[in-house]
Amino acid sequence: MARRWAVVLAGVLVACAPRGLATATPGASASAELGSAEPTASPSATSALRLAITDSAYGSLAIQTSPGASCSVDIVVVATSFGEAPPPTLAAQTVPQTGVLRWTYAAPRIPNSNGAHWVTCQNAVGMARESKGFAVARPPMIASGLAVHVTTNPAPRDNERPDPSLVPLREAALAKMRATLATEWKKATRGLGALQIVDTSADISIFVVAARGTSVYRTSADGSNDIVVYVSDPKFGPETTDNLVATALHELGHIWCCSGPDAGPDGHWLQLVRDPGLYGVDKYGLMTHPVTCISFGALLSCPNRFSDREMRALGFSSFPPPAADPCVTQGIALSRELSSVEAQLAASKAQIDADKSTLAQLTSQIRALEAEYPSGMPPTPYAQY
Repeated sequence: MARRWAVVLAGVLVACAPRGLATATPGASASAELGSAEPTASPSATSALRLAITDSAYGSLAIQTSPGASCSVDIVVVATSFGEAPPPTLAAQTVPQTGVLRWTYAAPRIPNSNGAHWVTCQNAVGMARESKGFAVARPPMIASGLAVHVTTNPAPRDNERPDPSLVPLREAALAKMRATLATEWKKATRGLGALQIVDTSADISIFVVAARGTSVYRTSADGSNDIVVYVSDPKFGPETTDNLVATALHELGHIWCCSGPDAGPDGHWLQLVRDPGLYGVDKYGLMTHPVTCISFGALLSCPNRFSDREMRALGFSSFPPPAADPCVTQGIALSRELSSVEAQLAASKAQIDADKSTLAQLTSQIRALEAEYPSGMPPTPYAQY
C-alpha cells in the first residue's frame, strides 16, 4: 500500500467494459423439456437387468442395480452463453456388492431450470437405461457468501487471441488471485463480505486470459454470467498482479452494482462522489467508469475499496466506516505536519518582509540626511539610526 503515497506524476483512467455485452441466445432445449430429453439414442432395455435411480439432484445422484454392472451417466442441463457448465458425462463405474452406486460432480451455478440424469447400465445379461429429472434452483448470489472459481481455461465466446508472451503474467495473476482475492474482498467490504476460492461448484467463474483486452463482467439473456480478466490493458499494457486483483474486485462488484438513477446502463456511477471515509486512490470507490487510477512513474495504482453507496448496492444495509489504512493515516499525519511547517514559514516570511520594510525606511532617511551634508554628515545623526 506504500506505493499510494509516492509523488503523483499523472492521473490516469482505466476503462472497464460495459457489463451487459451478451446478446447470445441459449442453445439448448427449453428447460421444461430437459426432464425428458435424451442426449443420445436410447438402446433397447433388457428387463433382466433392473435399474432404479434412487436420488437425483444437481451435483449428485444414486442408483440401485445389479452388483458388478457397469454404469455411466449423461447429464442434460440447459445450455448457457457464459460461465462454466457441469460435465456432460460421468465415466462408467462398476456397481459394488451393495448394489448401490453414487456419483457427485461439479455443479457450477447455472440459471434456475430443470435438468435430467440418464443412466445406462449393462452386464452379461443385458442393458438398462433410465432417466430422472432434477431442479436447478439456487438463491441469488450474496456478497457475504460468494464462491468463486478462478481459472485459465478458455472463456466461452471470447474472441481475443492469447499472447504467448503474456502467459507468465497470466500464471502470476492466477496465483495472486487464488492467494489474496478472499482477503481483499473482505477488506474491500469492510469485513462484512466473504469469498471462497473453489475448484468446483462456484457461484461465478473468473477467466484469466493471457491477452490484451478490456476486462468485463458478462451477462446474457439466458441468465448466465461470468468475468473475464485480461492481463494486459489496451491502453496501458501489461498490468501488475495487484491491479489485476483490484480489477477482479471491480468486476465482482458488478454482480450487484450499479443501477438506478445514479448509474448508467453499463453499470457504473454517472458521477464521481467523494466518499467521506476513503482517501487517495480509493476516494471515489471501486465502481466508477473509467476507473480512476493514479500513476507513480511506471507504477499504476487502482482503487480496491467499496464506497458507502457501493456497500449499499452490495446488499449491506448497515456497515462500519472504512478501516484506517496505515499508509493513509501516515500520509494525513505528514500532511498536517507539513501544514504546520508551512504556517510557520508564512509567519517568518511576514516578519522578514516587515523587517525589510523598516530597513528600507531607515535607509531612505539616512540617504536624505546624507544629501543635506555634501561634505560629509557628522557622526551624531548616524548614531541616531
